[in-house]
Amino acid sequence: MIFLRRVPLFSGMALEQLRVISAHLTEQHYLPDEVVFREGDFSQELYIVISGEIAIIKDYGRDHARQLNTLYGGDFFGDMTIFEGAARSATAVTKSESELLILQPEKFKQTIYQKPDMAFEIFRELSARIRHREEELSGERL
Repeated sequence: MIFLRRVPLFSGMALEQLRVISAHLTEQHYLPDEVVFREGDFSQELYIVISGEIAIIKDYGRDHARQLNTLYGGDFFGDMTIFEGAARSATAVTKSESELLILQPEKFKQTIYQKPDMAFEIFRELSARIRHREEELSGERL
C-alpha cells in the first residue's frame, strides 16, 4: 500500500483512501516481450507498474511503428480508456520481466461513486497528465 504513494495518480490520497484502492487491485506477472494490450483492443483496465519496463508503441501503418514512451516502477498507463470506453490508442509490451497491478474499470468507477473525495484527487492528476502531454506535443511542433 505504501508503494501506491509513489504512483502520481494516488500520491495525494490519505492512507484510508489508499486502502480502498489497494483492495481492488490484482497483481499480474509478465515475462519479457509479452503484450499487455494491443492498439485497437477494447479493454478498460488501468495498469500500475510495480517493477520492470513497459514500452508503449504506436502503429502508424505500413510497417511503421514508434515507441512513444517507456514506463518503469511507479508509472501507470491505460488511464484514458478507463473513462472513455474507446479502443486502446497504442500497444503496451513488456521489455523485461514485469509486475503490474491491475485495476478493473467497474471497481474503479464503483470506488469513485462511493468516495467522491477520491475522485477529486484522481481527476486532478489526470488533468495534469493531459496538460503535460499537450505541452509535449506543442514542443514537438515547434
